[in-house]
Amino acid sequence: MASSPYYFFQQQRLTLQCGSRLPAAQSLLQLAGEGDLLSQLAPQPTAQQLLDAAEQAYQAGYEQQASTEFELQGLALGGIGDPLLHTDVLAEFLPVFKQKRHGVPVTLITYGLVAPDDAPALCQQLLELEVEKLDIYLPASNPPAYQQAVKPTQYGFSELCQFIHTASEAGLQVTCFAYAPVAQQSELRALALDLGAREFVVKPQ
Repeated sequence: MASSPYYFFQQQRLTLQCGSRLPAAQSLLQLAGEGDLLSQLAPQPTAQQLLDAAEQAYQAGYEQQASTEFELQGLALGGIGDPLLHTDVLAEFLPVFKQKRHGVPVTLITYGLVAPDDAPALCQQLLELEVEKLDIYLPASNPPAYQQAVKPTQYGFSELCQFIHTASEAGLQVTCFAYAPVAQQSELRALALDLGAREFVVKPQ
């Protein structure tokens, strides 16, 4: 299935482009080796454009492709920016999408760089919007290595760890991930699980 200015397929999952604001030096798409996508995506889509794009993908047969005997991959929000910095778009898009596509799981692909004081309210808002899952980027198991890998422009390793814990405690299904190759995979998995994540996965580049 072809991509559009509003969506693309990552690990065969329909992913909507949510905006361009970032808490770090690079988009996760660049870190995933998909920098060519950045120039093809619309930087600031409206909620209505996302609704139309999602419907277009479903009409083109995405649901049949995504569903297996065990799980529907559902919909992810990510792209150029970080969906946690675009909650205004999420709040407009998700209730309408969920009403039309009841039961389709929604995942946010994020850096998870959130102020600890804001995290509980943000997680509550995500639950009210019926977000089920968070894929949180965890490429390093200590502050210096994280700083080097991510070059965050707001917050850092401590806030990330706190957010993973807060989100897990709130009832969101958290998966931590890094892009291959990963040097300290066992340490990262142990950290992720200790913070409350359900799993740690290495995504291919």
